[in-house]
Amino acid sequence: MTTNPIKYKSRWDASTWTIISIVMICCIIPCFTAEHLLTPIIICIAALAFIIVAFQSIYYVVDGNQLIVYTFFIPRRYPIDKIKEIQPSNSILSAPATSITRRLAITFTDRKILKSYMPLLISPENQDDFITHLLSINPNIITPKFKH
Repeated sequence: MTTNPIKYKSRWDASTWTIISIVMICCIIPCFTAEHLLTPIIICIAALAFIIVAFQSIYYVVDGNQLIVYTFFIPRRYPIDKIKEIQPSNSILSAPATSITRRLAITFTDRKILKSYMPLLISPENQDDFITHLLSINPNIITPKFKH
């Protein structure tokens, strides 16, 4: 049985734009002190391009029993049937997520999947559809803070 993979974009919110703004401000400050503006402007444009590409390269695909998390267009696969629990999280830990304020913490039944006790933090744009989709594949996932 083959299924059509479904892509979920990572959420962009105020926290995403705040990060972009901070980087841009840090890049623009040298423009006021530099004798030659060309170098700081090039660095500013390169930094902005890098951040936008980095944030655009974060997304999630559900394909069969696999949750595929893309970061810098590099996929990491996680078995959906091994997902134990999904909870909302506001953790600021580094994660394949563009939003800091609206994240999901996914824990697995086997810690060897992540090679860590820490949960997988992601920020799908439409969390309800994403969780409903995962539950349709694995109805045993615990979702204490969500109503489905």
